[in-house]
Amino acid sequence: MEMEDNNSGLRKALNWVVDIDPPAIAASVASERKKDPSLTNHALARNAFSGAQWKATLAGVLTGLPTNPWVAVPAATVDVAITLKTELSAVARAAIIYDPDFFEEEGAKWELLVPVFGINVVSQFARELGVRGGMGLTRAAIRKYLSKETLKIFRKVMFKYFGMKVTQKAVITKTLPIIGGLIGGVWNFFEVRRVRNRTFKFLGVK
Repeated sequence: MEMEDNNSGLRKALNWVVDIDPPAIAASVASERKKDPSLTNHALARNAFSGAQWKATLAGVLTGLPTNPWVAVPAATVDVAITLKTELSAVARAAIIYDPDFFEEEGAKWELLVPVFGINVVSQFARELGVRGGMGLTRAAIRKYLSKETLKIFRKVMFKYFGMKVTQKAVITKTLPIIGGLIGGVWNFFEVRRVRNRTFKFLGVK
């Protein structure tokens, strides 16, 4: 029962992460363009990840401060969820900047998790589908195999890696009070940078 409760909590957290508002993000991007027409697509995208970097860093620090080790997993869940939500919003912003029609396709929100989680989830998805040789970390490769029928498998893989990320964060950054907050903050800071680089690759940005 406890395992089912944990899974339910993780699923709710992951669903919250991908529950973004593309029209609102598009409107925000349009507003930023209007405010400074000289900004290039690359500058706009980098600004999005720069802001995400500091928000994620703060989340890592604050959720690592509690001194009670029993809150390690809940704190890690909150940290990972907030960090992923922040990263996903930046990825969504970049997606709209480079492709205004990105969210017209079904499952686009879940696709955003590919650059967030990285090549391992792509490889796992390929194995689940029985694709030999795997697939690259590009949107074209994902779209080739992602359909209404395979979206359920795709989401299952994403949930698996979300759970692994929570466990990893709980062990490494949440079991040492105060120090864990510093570790979590630094971890998140550099993680957002890696997500940014994977996002540009995923979107085919040179």
